[in-house]
Amino acid sequence: MARRKVPGSLTIVIMVIFTLLVIIYHILSDDVEDISAGRVKVEGVYPPNDLNESPFGFATQQQHDADILTNSKSRLAYLKHEQSYEEVVPLFKGHKIVHLDLKGAPPTVKYYRYLFPLLHRLGATGILIEYEDMFPFNGEVENIRALNSYSRRDIVEIQKLAKNSDLEIIPLIQTFGHFEFVLKLEKYKDLREVARYPQVLCPSHNKTLPLLYEMLDQVIGAHPNIKHFHIGADEVYQLAECSRCFEVLERNKWDKQQLFLSHVVRVATYIKKKYPTVKVLMWDDEFRDISVQEITDSGLNKLIEPVVWKYTTDPKVSLTENMWENYVELWPESVWIATAFKGATAPDRYYTDISYHLRNHEGWLEIIRKYSSRIKFKGVFLTGWQRYDHFSVLCDLLPSAIPSLAVNLAVLKSSTLYDFPHDIPDNILKILNCETPVTLSIPEPQFGWTYCGFHGSMIYSIILRLHTLNQEIARMEQDSTFKGWVKEYNLNYAFSNPSHIEHALSSLGEYKNEIIYIETDMRKAMEDIYDNYTIDEWIETYVEPLNEKLTKLLALKNRILERDSWPRRPLTKHEL
Repeated sequence: MARRKVPGSLTIVIMVIFTLLVIIYHILSDDVEDISAGRVKVEGVYPPNDLNESPFGFATQQQHDADILTNSKSRLAYLKHEQSYEEVVPLFKGHKIVHLDLKGAPPTVKYYRYLFPLLHRLGATGILIEYEDMFPFNGEVENIRALNSYSRRDIVEIQKLAKNSDLEIIPLIQTFGHFEFVLKLEKYKDLREVARYPQVLCPSHNKTLPLLYEMLDQVIGAHPNIKHFHIGADEVYQLAECSRCFEVLERNKWDKQQLFLSHVVRVATYIKKKYPTVKVLMWDDEFRDISVQEITDSGLNKLIEPVVWKYTTDPKVSLTENMWENYVELWPESVWIATAFKGATAPDRYYTDISYHLRNHEGWLEIIRKYSSRIKFKGVFLTGWQRYDHFSVLCDLLPSAIPSLAVNLAVLKSSTLYDFPHDIPDNILKILNCETPVTLSIPEPQFGWTYCGFHGSMIYSIILRLHTLNQEIARMEQDSTFKGWVKEYNLNYAFSNPSHIEHALSSLGEYKNEIIYIETDMRKAMEDIYDNYTIDEWIETYVEPLNEKLTKLLALKNRILERDSWPRRPLTKHEL
């Protein structure tokens, strides 16, 4: 009997342990299911609206978004990161300056009343204003200003608004390359380095420096309290190509690099002497390959603080070890960097690819971690280019890129590399007035941001509609029926099979209606952010060509379907 009691006791112990394990399993399962269900409920189901109830596949895209959301990182990991994200010590502790590129597309001052407080809440400490032709130049250089430039009163108001939001203003005026806004004019075409190209100033022309000094005086004079001024000087594509520069090189026994250094040293020296409290900033790309000795001999290292820029997803690839070693020696206490939150993926990209810019910022954090013990990184400029140069078309608009800016300002708060969550932290969603969580697992553009209430969310929504419409039209054009029966030849001769025309162009009327609605809605969404010139330009660039294409197709479709007989081959024009 005693021998039978032992296994009986053991059995009881085993049963108790098994029961406890089952209870623990169910508790954990319920917790995970609750979290998972909560995530799907919030993130995977978008409420119906005009965007996802249209006939152009928005509902399909919505379901696709939900599927990706369901398969993204576990909610448990998200909650763990969300709890700690705002409590960490960031890798980067310097200034966070947001770039406003005004080239021919200035936001209204009214918009800044909303934007500047938003930037402050998102963690920005200043704004870099690249005025170009939007500054109200006067006197001898008055015709440099655009006809829709800001007024002097606007400049005062902008500074007041920035101060109210604790944002430092840093003006930027180009002084070498990217001088198209001046050199395009008849009055200044003699100052071009190459007569045919209005890009680069001739540094050897006797009227160059007086022009620059006048422009600098006016801009700095209009900003009496600035601490920094940016002189640009990037992408000097033509250098030492005119007869004047050849003569200077010959006389001084210089090379092109020394000519470059001579010019920027004179510009920086002028500012330092006349405005001794102002620190001069300058893009670094043109002196990356110049030796430490040459830069030291020129004195540039004592005159300016370099802004190292790279907008690719892996900036360390082209920013070499040798370059950084040089900068350690030249500027150990005063290096700035420049990332991009928009306007750096394609000159005609009208929507912002957040994931691309996220990788750019994470790549920069890797560089910061590597060199921060030897270089003081004073600040980062989050650039948001509006055009690739003065002559190019508008790319992604600032209001629609606010989510990218918010995400990338948050990335700069990261404590370790590549730890930014796929799910946008709650504090960002709150600042942008988002109704539902948003994930970065979905390629841009995506619907999640359309349920946010930031000023510009309507522009984002309309741009998403345009993107989806373009995709639908592209799919229509890739259909084999379209390829075989809707070629230019078919349309020119009104010679095609009616049944195939009806099939290939069955949605054409819907597409035509949608592009009309897009134009109407976009004009309304932009009207309190941009002037009519900018609105018209955007419509003419991205809406009208598509509208004209659809109008032409619709007319030719009707023309073909009106026919009930066709001529014998060969076809001739007079039979049309």
